[in-house]
Amino acid sequence: MSFASGAVLRPGQSALAASSKVGLGTVLLLASVQFAAFVDRAVPSVVAGALKGEFDLTDRQIGALQGPAFALTYAAAMLAAGHWGRRIEPFRLMALCVAVWTVGGAAFALASSYEALMAARMVLGVGQAAFAPAALMILGSSSVGMGRARAVSMFTSGSAAGRSGSFFLMGAILLLVGGQTVAGLSPWRSASLIPILLNLGLIGGLLWKARGRRMVSAEPTRGLRTAVSWLAGDGRAVFGLMGASAGCVLSIQAAGAWMPSILARAHDLSSGHAAIAIGGVVLVAAPAGHLTAGWLLGLERMKASGPAPVMAGALAVSVLAAFGLMTTTWLPMTLACLSLLVASSGMAAASALIGLQPLTPDPIRSGVNAIFLAAVSVVGVGLGPWVTGVVSDRNIDTRFGLATSLACVVMVVAAVMIPLALWQGRRWISGPNAPGFGSEPPRMPVAFNSPIRRNT
Repeated sequence: MSFASGAVLRPGQSALAASSKVGLGTVLLLASVQFAAFVDRAVPSVVAGALKGEFDLTDRQIGALQGPAFALTYAAAMLAAGHWGRRIEPFRLMALCVAVWTVGGAAFALASSYEALMAARMVLGVGQAAFAPAALMILGSSSVGMGRARAVSMFTSGSAAGRSGSFFLMGAILLLVGGQTVAGLSPWRSASLIPILLNLGLIGGLLWKARGRRMVSAEPTRGLRTAVSWLAGDGRAVFGLMGASAGCVLSIQAAGAWMPSILARAHDLSSGHAAIAIGGVVLVAAPAGHLTAGWLLGLERMKASGPAPVMAGALAVSVLAAFGLMTTTWLPMTLACLSLLVASSGMAAASALIGLQPLTPDPIRSGVNAIFLAAVSVVGVGLGPWVTGVVSDRNIDTRFGLATSLACVVMVVAAVMIPLALWQGRRWISGPNAPGFGSEPPRMPVAFNSPIRRNT
């Protein structure tokens, strides 16, 4: 396949190797789309209190709305995108994704029942599914000018900034309207609609990038089936990384889903003030964690050891943050613990995604990323908010019970994932074999900024 105008690559040749070098502008555009995706994804976290009141929902139902309703369709559609999406020029594919999830966001804001809210979140999941594999296919290429680790960390930091942007934007809108209806819409509905206007400009930017390009498939059999075959053989080192990453994402999603509610319940803040406070926490802490992961894994001395030490250290810090969250009743300390939790969990998750890219040969990177992200999403996104909601419903402490429930979930996850991260680190160092494309190369350590070697 090729991004060039009509060019067809030889079998085994990387599409991005034949394209122009991926520059800072492209990386920033993709990070901006990731930002918008997480703005729209985080909406239920901000308006959870309003949803609970208007639709008479339990924490478990709100957790299901934030987690499984989105994650299951997201994972299923991502697998389909990993198989068929490679036949579509990636910038056009990403523009289509933004359009679909914009429809889902609008449907959520106008929903009249809990079932309609669930359906809208499913549409959002379908729309966002194909974006990340397409973006990572571009950023995972050796043609990225700034280096693979730093490019991917900039991309993943867009998700963290998007969550904070959602909190800030919607919190400000809720405070501005002051509980009044706008154009006949309740405050939470108007606050949910306004952020999706950002998507229109991004669709235009992606279509502009796509001009003059078309994707031509030269390797029709190297889709999801080939990726699965590689994972079952030479790519088995990915499974440990996948499990550890799922745990990290579970902590991130649990925290992101419930942080505004923790401040509202434990410290008597309004939804608007709680959202803005959490927005400030996430705006600083989350990108700091993601970018620190990219910086550490870009260091020369870290290239041979892989992501495991960074993941394990970050998860250990998250335990300290969770313990502090469980024991404090002082608002500044609660914010400090949430900040540390967001930074450390994001650092661990970004390390896993960065570590995956050099393990994966170029021709099947899109499919492997799709499988990886789908599995991680089902566990992390699907279970994190919901499990925390289930634990919270069983906690009799209505004021601080939600914070304690989140802390318990984070500590249990870290206790399981730290040993798993260290175990998979040894397999990462051994490196993968190429997935049967030409002669098999010997096993060798894989460096972050070097392409997988293969004989042709």
